[in-house]
Amino acid sequence: MSAPHILVKDEGRVRIITIDRPDRRNALTPVTVAEMETALREAADGSDIGAVVLTGSGGHFSAGGDVDHILDAAGGDDTGLLTMMRAFHRVVVEIWESRLPVVAAVSGIAYGGGINLALVCDLVVMSADARICEVFVKRGIVPDVAGAYLLPRIVGMHRARELMLLAPEIGAQRALELGIANVVEPDADTALATAVAKAHELAAMPDYTVALTKKLVNRSLDADLRGSLELEAVTQAAALRSEAAVEGFEAFRQSRGKGRR
Repeated sequence: MSAPHILVKDEGRVRIITIDRPDRRNALTPVTVAEMETALREAADGSDIGAVVLTGSGGHFSAGGDVDHILDAAGGDDTGLLTMMRAFHRVVVEIWESRLPVVAAVSGIAYGGGINLALVCDLVVMSADARICEVFVKRGIVPDVAGAYLLPRIVGMHRARELMLLAPEIGAQRALELGIANVVEPDADTALATAVAKAHELAAMPDYTVALTKKLVNRSLDADLRGSLELEAVTQAAALRSEAAVEGFEAFRQSRGKGRR
């Protein structure tokens, strides 16, 4: 039986998923993303986990798609290539639609599908040594793992074209300036620790509220104002009936009453 491609560790209400192919700079295969998808779904299906951290082992996040696997698939028919791509797409959808917030801890190389996998996450923490590149055109292929959908929404259309058509390698500080990273830390260990701390902070929030907020933000990217407002109305009506909302407003009312005395 082959070794797993990921490691899963639960730390309190935070699940840490580590891509564990250091000899391949954590290159992604359909097996890798299928294992990731399962770990994410199992975390979301239960009530014990409130947030997820996604990272890589050996000092790198991910070099993108595994070259050997890609070439093998390209040597077959279109069915094999489509099957491969759809495996990658399933983990994208799993992260995007999960009730759980996902924090990426990115260090070292994050190329191609690797950086785009981080873009799908809700927060991105990078180490100062992180190097990212939308390398696709240099390899004669188009962006995948939702990159062409996500990057323009994060950095704007012209910056996205620059990053995808010219494919420069950029560092963590530039990624922070462009809005790709939320935080940059001095090294990989600190970046992971910060990502886990942020995940614990998210996991301490009301699960229902976090899930609904994530849904609202993600859906707003493709909705017009009226559609977004209607979804907001329905979502807020549901949230206001939750135990967390009732307790939160009651606590505020009591604190306001004490302030008047």
